Amino acid sequence: MRLDELLARCEALERRAAAIYRGFAAANRANPARCAFWTALAREEEEHARTIAAARQHAAGPVQWQTRLDGWEEALADVEERLAAAEALPPAATPEQQLSAALALEMTEIEAMRHEALGALDEPPTPDADHAERLADAAAAHGDDPQLRLQAALVRARARLARRAR
Repeated sequence: MRLDELLARCEALERRAAAIYRGFAAANRANPARCAFWTALAREEEEHARTIAAARQHAAGPVQWQTRLDGWEEALADVEERLAAAEALPPAATPEQQLSAALALEMTEIEAMRHEALGALDEPPTPDADHAERLADAAAAHGDDPQLRLQAALVRARARLARRAR
């Protein structure tokens, strides 16, 4: 896949994730802490999208259409599938369903794709705000749902591995 195509797809995916989190925030207006939590996550995803957009403009030209980053098709399809599942949640989705959808998204390669694409342009990605771990903490604090606990444990383990790899 050409770099310009991957960047465009990553930007669109980040914007979709932000929109999902904004929707979750709106659905939780009656709970200020939960609303603020989802709003903060949405802002982080919007910042990722802005960073990608700025990098695309800055590096416009041959570098974007001559550079190929292959091997991301399956990961892109996985992100698309999980975003579609989150977008399909009804407005009255439970907090558990919202957290589960967000944790499922965090288990994709969306961050790795963003880092790889920006790295190909020699652009440093925005620092990760550890929202994956905040999601895991929120899921663990939410209750005894075994599915949420498992997802939270997997997200935490993945975050630890990512920190060690840096």
